[in-house]
Amino acid sequence: MAEQKEDPGQAAKLTQSKRATQSAATEPFAPQNGTAQDRVTRDDSSGSRTGTADMTTATVVRRKQRYLIGFRSLAGMPSLSSDPFLERLAQMDGVEITRRLRGGGLQAPGTPPSATAPTTAAQEIVVARMDEQRGEALRQNAPSHVIVEVDAPLGYSDMAVPEPVNWQHAVQVMPFPRPRHEVRFRILGEGDRPLANAVVNLYGPGFPAQALTDSSGQASLQTHTVDGSGIHAVYVRPAADHWERYIQNPSLDPEQVNVIRLSPLHRTMGTFPGERPYGWGQRIMKFDRVSTDWNGAGTKIGIIDSGCDTSHPLLRHIVRGVDFTGDKDPQSWKSDEMGQGTHCAGIVAAASSLASSDIIGCAPGAEVHIFKVVPGGHYSDLIDALDQCIERRLDIVQIGVSGEQFSELVAQKITEARLNGIACIVGAGNSGGAVQFPGNVPGVMTVSAIGKLGEYPQDTRHAQRALPQLIAFSGVYATNFSCWGPQVGVCAPGVAVVSSVPGGGYAAWDGCSMAASHVVGFSALLLSHHPMLQSINFGARADQRVSILYDFLRAAAIPYAQVDPYRVGAGLPDLQQVPGLLPSNQQFFGSGIGAGAVLGTLQTPFTHPAAYLGNPMNAILQLRAAGLWV
Repeated sequence: MAEQKEDPGQAAKLTQSKRATQSAATEPFAPQNGTAQDRVTRDDSSGSRTGTADMTTATVVRRKQRYLIGFRSLAGMPSLSSDPFLERLAQMDGVEITRRLRGGGLQAPGTPPSATAPTTAAQEIVVARMDEQRGEALRQNAPSHVIVEVDAPLGYSDMAVPEPVNWQHAVQVMPFPRPRHEVRFRILGEGDRPLANAVVNLYGPGFPAQALTDSSGQASLQTHTVDGSGIHAVYVRPAADHWERYIQNPSLDPEQVNVIRLSPLHRTMGTFPGERPYGWGQRIMKFDRVSTDWNGAGTKIGIIDSGCDTSHPLLRHIVRGVDFTGDKDPQSWKSDEMGQGTHCAGIVAAASSLASSDIIGCAPGAEVHIFKVVPGGHYSDLIDALDQCIERRLDIVQIGVSGEQFSELVAQKITEARLNGIACIVGAGNSGGAVQFPGNVPGVMTVSAIGKLGEYPQDTRHAQRALPQLIAFSGVYATNFSCWGPQVGVCAPGVAVVSSVPGGGYAAWDGCSMAASHVVGFSALLLSHHPMLQSINFGARADQRVSILYDFLRAAAIPYAQVDPYRVGAGLPDLQQVPGLLPSNQQFFGSGIGAGAVLGTLQTPFTHPAAYLGNPMNAILQLRAAGLWV
């Protein structure tokens, strides 16, 4: 035991200074004005009772909360060069100001808050750390022009990772240990090639369980069932280039390796020789009906998401980006741990000089800027990113992240972006409930997701996305995951959308972010080629240009008679229906651009007599076509 106390390597792990190391080696249990609990903690950390000499301990307490403190824009209230509230805040005990956000752009990295030059108080937002009790008291007692709110973490809705099949499959914590049994899998792709990095999920009572396949395509998962009879579903999501697979009530052998084969994407993505590789979403929005010269050139697009892997062959032209997640490497925005930013960037702007490329973006000629804010980002990082979009004079910004609570300061920054001529396009969210923040902020274009029958294999999760009662007779349907509400402006394809993923491959993913990316590309073509938006007045960077763009999106939308407008908004934008964009449209629309002036003249190919809709046999046929009726 004495030798263990005098071990300098062990002592070095407890402290950094040599003197503290020697003290810890000779008196590891000596109290230093601490409580009895502190002494117990130090006693446990020594390893004298547990034998784990390399392990230190720390008491778990509630961490301090991050807060945003800013200023409310009030009519008739002049901006001040400083505010007494901020001066008092900096002097409060227990309040640590960690960051200052400036309306004119980013604070220089490494610059302390006190060293920053003063700016207009109404433009400044302070990030402070304090305990929740003090923060709540500060919020309640703040002056009317001061906003105090939690700097909440940013989330993202990754539909590549499946949600639980239903509530019965949620994880159940057992108060006593239960025997666990191993189920082994091997995932094979085209030509029975082992697929590495495929995610295998098991659903059933007491779990889901998840594992990643190794280089041989194998993965092992622990379950509570002996023969696998309690497993309700197996879901396999490949890393790239194959369709996922979803097997309900699988027959599994616990004594053998269970083999699951996945189909390659190209078997259902085939195109005619020389044909541009448009996805089903681009075709239904008529990207294939306009000139190939219409590529969004001259438009500047920002994607606020998880970064972008620009080593992908179709994304190498993207050279501008910033990482707001704390990584000081200026190139770290090119690292995309989530994959969603890379997938959205491919939908928007995938480009290749080769005619044989696997996909093509909606606006491959646009200038794309990447702003990485997840994982690890907060509302303050979203504000920072929007400030950069304003400073860089972007035209369109896709916000691919969401939050659980409303932020007035973020909403004000979005309004500021719109006043600077930036159209903010946001996915409605993937929870299946009310529209998520910031899709519920006035001034954004919120996009819900739709799918289409026949665009994916039936043994995938894509086939589980349809709301049976909301399937149009064209096969287009509203989805069960898309958030809905009066804030939804339009809908767009968001099921089985094939696009780029990190590592150079392709994958079919679901989500409202995929739908929003289609609308971003659609908007880029309008800004680049519509004569009204290219004119001197309406081409100016101002709120009016954004309003006209949104009017065009709604006016070009095909409404769905069978679908609740809260789920699809005005409908699905169609490039051939944009007023004044194509010569063939002039005979239908005249000179008006308001949505109310043109929606009555739109074609509505999905309407049917009430007798047809009320026939139960026709409803059954719809369900069978969707694979939802046995």
